[in-house]
Amino acid sequence: MVDFQQFTRRTLVSGMAAGLAMPHVARAQAADQVKLSLEFRIYGGNAPSFHAIENGIYKKLGLDVTPEGSSGSGECVTRVAAGTHPFGLADASALVEFAARNPSASPRLVMPIFDVFPAVILSIKKKIGSLKDLAGLKLGTGTADAGVKIFPALLALNKIDPSSFQRVTVDVKLRDTMLLTGAVDAVIAFDYTAIFNLIDNGVKMEDINLLYFSQMGFDFFGNSLIVNRDYAEKNPDIVRRMAIAVAQSWVAASNDRDAAIAAVMKREKLLTPKTELARMSWVIDKLIRTENVRKNGLGDIDDARVERAVALIQEGFQLPTAPSVAQFIDKRFIPPAADRKIG
Repeated sequence: MVDFQQFTRRTLVSGMAAGLAMPHVARAQAADQVKLSLEFRIYGGNAPSFHAIENGIYKKLGLDVTPEGSSGSGECVTRVAAGTHPFGLADASALVEFAARNPSASPRLVMPIFDVFPAVILSIKKKIGSLKDLAGLKLGTGTADAGVKIFPALLALNKIDPSSFQRVTVDVKLRDTMLLTGAVDAVIAFDYTAIFNLIDNGVKMEDINLLYFSQMGFDFFGNSLIVNRDYAEKNPDIVRRMAIAVAQSWVAASNDRDAAIAAVMKREKLLTPKTELARMSWVIDKLIRTENVRKNGLGDIDDARVERAVALIQEGFQLPTAPSVAQFIDKRFIPPAADRKIG
């Protein structure tokens, strides 16, 4: 995640002109053309976006979708706010921060996809079952990602003295190496990114210990479908169809995982299929198919849950105000239950 800058009116107007022109052109064609900003680079974590191209989900819903990788959720949110990409997949915490700092320009959250915020305290062969177990250890953290920013609020919530352990600032590119060499005892990371980096470096899954932020009191969803707010008002039917397509893409990928990975491999041939299949399966089985989602389907939004999480985000990110649920979530486009059932 990157730090956000306040948007100027000129930035937004020029961005909207670029992003909103496309759907009007698409009206004369067989399908509505839209750009989808991904939450990160193209890999197994977003393979369903490409599976939906290959198996015709987008086409059946009258959409011609172009997914594009990004440097992270921060870039994704700013792209969608500017209108260069009408839709995006971004971490919900990144959107909350943006909405607090840019209330009139913020994209709207259409549908949560990850039911679990993927930030963890990760260690190798060292059991960390609670924040108390950090005492005397070296914890490697970045500087700008959502997990790191929320972490101080979780320490306060759990009454943990920050001086009881040593916090070491690490470059995210060196994070895994520092953990492997013992320069730090644990790191803050997103599970589905760090785990498979470590496995590719010879670490066994059974030696990896994870303490989720949800276990520390931050129960929020993660990657979500977001939309440019002006685009949504002008193109509600496209937004409805896009929400259905995204929901169906994850259901289809869950049901045919090899095909989903084959679809992403067509775009990034240097990926390792085995690793990306394991990554996508982790996302589906650990972050999406929770008890809540099995019961209520993808995209379930509990206002009380959101309000609790936003309060912690406000404290952790040191935001001047906290956006209300209605200010950054638009529930009008949640797909029918049948399209959201992932089993």
